[in-house]
Amino acid sequence: MLEVETIAVNPKNTSQDCSNCGEKVPKELNIRTHSCPHCGIVIDRDWNAAINIKNRAVGHSVFKARGVRRSNGTAKRESLHYSATLV
Repeated sequence: MLEVETIAVNPKNTSQDCSNCGEKVPKELNIRTHSCPHCGIVIDRDWNAAINIKNRAVGHSVFKARGVRRSNGTAKRESLHYSATLV
């Protein structure tokens, strides 16, 4: 048997949030390039979303890196941990 840890990540806004600076950059679905007017990064929309998903999964969101905290002083963590056994 092989145990694999999977992490569920909320996909909301992963293609809208800039993976480089964290600013929200709204775009229609037909726009395939993420071009951030705040930090200047230009990358594929899906690549931007993939980076955001990875960062959320490992707990290193851009927002956390920039020091955004809840009112109670704790950092926001958006991922949930699950484990599964493959047979």
